[in-house]
Amino acid sequence: MRREQGFTLVELLVVLAIIGLALAIAVPLLVGHVGGAALNAAASEIRTAINGARSTAIAEDRTVVFRGDPGGGYWLDRNHFTLPLMNGAQPLRVATTGGAQISFFPSGGSSGGRIVVSSGGGERQIAVDALTGRADEIR
Repeated sequence: MRREQGFTLVELLVVLAIIGLALAIAVPLLVGHVGGAALNAAASEIRTAINGARSTAIAEDRTVVFRGDPGGGYWLDRNHFTLPLMNGAQPLRVATTGGAQISFFPSGGSSGGRIVVSSGGGERQIAVDALTGRADEIR
């Protein structure tokens, strides 16, 4: 007598249970990375905007002002910029510490300060040096 080749119902259920368990563990970890990617992208965009504001202040011989927007986005020289959100990510908040705004001067310096980009899952900080006006992310 020859048995038919294949899997039993019990074997299939065990495999499905293992796959379900693996997904239950992996999905929350992946969602955390999506939020972290949104924070990294927002911090990078703000750092680029700040370095551009410094260059504008020097090139146009005028003061350029940066302000965070807790509702999401930032103000740069009286223009509002919103930060793009990734699907499922918490809203991003942008705030400055040590004052309501950071000014960039024609000399290349700034008023200095820190910018905090935060979401429900974490935050990134950008330090603006008062002497050079350059922005660097704090790790």
